[in-house]
Amino acid sequence: MTYDDQHDDAGADAQHRPQPRIERIPDYRDDLDVSDEEDGFYARDDDFLIPPKVQAAFTRTTDRIPRRIKRYAVVYLAVAFLALVSWLAYFGPRRAAYWAEISLMDHTPAKSYGSNVRPEFNGMIQVRDMDEQHLPTKHSRLVFVGDVHGCREELEHLLKKLDFDRKHDHLVLTGDMIAKGPDSAGVIKLAQKINASCVRGNWEDKLLLSLADAEARHILQPGPNEDPTATIDFLDEVSHSHGDYELRKLAKEFTRKEIEYLHQCPVILRVGSVPTLGNLVSVHAGLVPDKPLEHQDPFHVMNMRTIDLKTRIPSSKHAGTPWEKFWNHRQRKLKPEERMTVVYGHNRKKGLNVREFTYGLDTGCVSGGKLTALVVDGHGGTEIVHVKCGKEGGYDEE
Repeated sequence: MTYDDQHDDAGADAQHRPQPRIERIPDYRDDLDVSDEEDGFYARDDDFLIPPKVQAAFTRTTDRIPRRIKRYAVVYLAVAFLALVSWLAYFGPRRAAYWAEISLMDHTPAKSYGSNVRPEFNGMIQVRDMDEQHLPTKHSRLVFVGDVHGCREELEHLLKKLDFDRKHDHLVLTGDMIAKGPDSAGVIKLAQKINASCVRGNWEDKLLLSLADAEARHILQPGPNEDPTATIDFLDEVSHSHGDYELRKLAKEFTRKEIEYLHQCPVILRVGSVPTLGNLVSVHAGLVPDKPLEHQDPFHVMNMRTIDLKTRIPSSKHAGTPWEKFWNHRQRKLKPEERMTVVYGHNRKKGLNVREFTYGLDTGCVSGGKLTALVVDGHGGTEIVHVKCGKEGGYDEE
């Protein structure tokens, strides 16, 4: 067999052999346009909205800026965006509401609360001046205590903590001395014993109105030889309401002398002038600015928490402008000698609430909180002193 024969046989075998897989891959090189190989093919698409010269100038500028500064710029832009969103969604509306409230506080409406003459109320003292001998001096203090609500032991503990000296110091109770707590009569006995001043709170008012109603219906008929120290016994067999029943039950704890003490508590106690504090007054709940004390509505003085700025009508509800906020705003507009500082209680939801011209002292003792005192010295210096109240959870939860 010759070489040519062998070569022919090898060629025949090669035709029947399977083709390598790599050769089966399609080759599209012939379909590739030469223009596709140009540098522009791999460049970014042209933005026809921005002129090429501007794009080139921008690119040259950004390429010169270090990457760190670029990162900072992104962060600053993000912060600025968040600040803008926060202002539009939260801070802006709040600021607008703030200035709207300021405008209402500064401008008295044509028709508002207190424009008409207040009717006279029988059986209560509207305003009383505290004896000047009780004003604080170099050797004596004036002590205001918030809502005691029958917590006699806590009151005694607070006075002991203060080293209260009844010969020199003077106590002022800001109303709601009674009800809810375990020993309302004991609180009044202690107040009488140390010759404390007081103001009429909403609970004293409810009790005294209930007694007046009972007297009007001849339930109370004191005899000619009746012991004035005896407790009042007039609880009806049947009561028209649970609230009325509870008030009459509470009234049975007091002697007639203790009821007389409650009667002499004014709605507003004009304490007098104290250095740095100016004209000092005490009420249970609050006062309406720009109205003389004699023209204040006693019900609202004993019950208010907020004021509607459009009508200047007080409310016992929490929704609205706090009366103390309005009061402080208006006091700043007055001359120093015309300003008045108010010490009050009643609003345990806010607790201790000290502002420039108001001192809120109800810290919820009867609810298991604290009993709070404001101590004023002869120089007008103030100190807040607390004691914890004995029962966890409070007495008014029973």
